Amino acid sequence: MGTNKIDSIVNRSVTPTPPPPSRQTSDNQVAPTPSAGQSPSAPGKSSGEVRFAPSEIKQLGLNIERELDAIFKQARYKLNAKPRDIETSAFTTFGFAFAMVHTEVIEYADQDLMTKAKLAMDFNDRLQKTANNQNEAERKSTIKGGN
Repeated sequence: MGTNKIDSIVNRSVTPTPPPPSRQTSDNQVAPTPSAGQSPSAPGKSSGEVRFAPSEIKQLGLNIERELDAIFKQARYKLNAKPRDIETSAFTTFGFAFAMVHTEVIEYADQDLMTKAKLAMDFNDRLQKTANNQNEAERKSTIKGGN
């Protein structure tokens, strides 16, 4: 069996960002320096805040759509080449039921691949909207100084 291409697209390793510079605490422990706009938390405790990079969400959506579309196009091409060449006349009179089933299975598989391609596009659209919502929420929640 081959490799799972979809798994490798979704679970692709991302280059880790370097850790923030650290600072020395009063009890000689090293604690990370909070970035601008974050309040420092006590050592060993989490602030509970989770951040997502909208640019990475957008890129994930584009990668999923592009790479899955290529896989589905290749599968449809292979499906529509040799298997479609077999016609009902290639079956004997005793195999008429098999001829009809063969035709229906090929048609079903083709429609299923088209549906999956549309779902990949829809998934990308939703990830793009999510990233835009994240940007807008970040913009609106930022406190701006008065004049």
